[in-house]
Amino acid sequence: MAIGAVCDLGSSSFQLLVCEYGPSGVLRPLLKRRALLNLGHDVGSKGNIPPGRVSAAVSAAKRLRRAVDAAKPDVVVALATAALRDAANGRVVVDRLEKALGVPVTVLDGPEEAQLCFAGQRASVYMSDEPTMGVDLGGGSFEIAVGNRFEVNFAATAPLGATRLRGEIAAGDPLTREDRKEVRERAREAVEATGIIASKYMRAARRTVLSGGTARALARMVVARAKPYAGRAQWCVNQVELSTSQVAETAEMLARMDLRQRLKLPGVSASRAPALPLGACILQAVAEELNVGHYVVSEWGLREGTLLEVLSDQGQLGFQMGQKR
Repeated sequence: MAIGAVCDLGSSSFQLLVCEYGPSGVLRPLLKRRALLNLGHDVGSKGNIPPGRVSAAVSAAKRLRRAVDAAKPDVVVALATAALRDAANGRVVVDRLEKALGVPVTVLDGPEEAQLCFAGQRASVYMSDEPTMGVDLGGGSFEIAVGNRFEVNFAATAPLGATRLRGEIAAGDPLTREDRKEVRERAREAVEATGIIASKYMRAARRTVLSGGTARALARMVVARAKPYAGRAQWCVNQVELSTSQVAETAEMLARMDLRQRLKLPGVSASRAPALPLGACILQAVAEELNVGHYVVSEWGLREGTLLEVLSDQGQLGFQMGQKR
């Protein structure tokens, strides 16, 4: 029995997950904390993280550290993803975050992030011996991997995320026709940049496992609209299937709404509402590029995959956490 904590320093938010890892190899969540920062928007619009946002990030990291100290885990891992990986001043910010957290921060490269997301996905959603595609849409990047329940065969990334893209194109609210055209073009370029189309694994896209905050938010909205009288506790979206037509219809609807209208939708949180239309449009475009049959939503992703790799004696990816880049 061991307790592990992972601090995920992401593009939309900084998150802490503390889990107990039991003898049967199952993670049991003990504590979750989240601080919304939207650093990906700054990186998309400015190329770096401004001083005021750096101070906010350091303050958030200190709060996470206090929560970690209270939980008393056996293992603590801190990861930085797209915003801190790509910001011009990312290394300087990471140094300050390391001091605030009191542990080394591993700046993941894209393929590493994709593999860890896939590790979480396959622990959450059924995968067979046949190749399955896993996609994670975060605030600052888009990860894609192909593998099965035993191994990862392909992993790549592209700098495409809902929060980041919102800053890069200065998207309107509601989205304009030009905004949506730009999203489709960016998504096409992102998929091409991963090299997946030229690989032998495209057939795995028919059933694509999908994780990330935007994916969960869209699935919660779909479930809440289908079951309007269900309480929030029943909006579990793990293994919820989203057909490509559902994603397309949802993207069309959200693109026509302004923020005030989106906030009235069941299942839509104030933190996710600003970037939700862009996220839906990205997923629609990605589905078209990859010929996705349907998405299967995974509640687990990067954080859970990291804890499984760190705490399990059977970790399959072999990452050395805590290395500086």
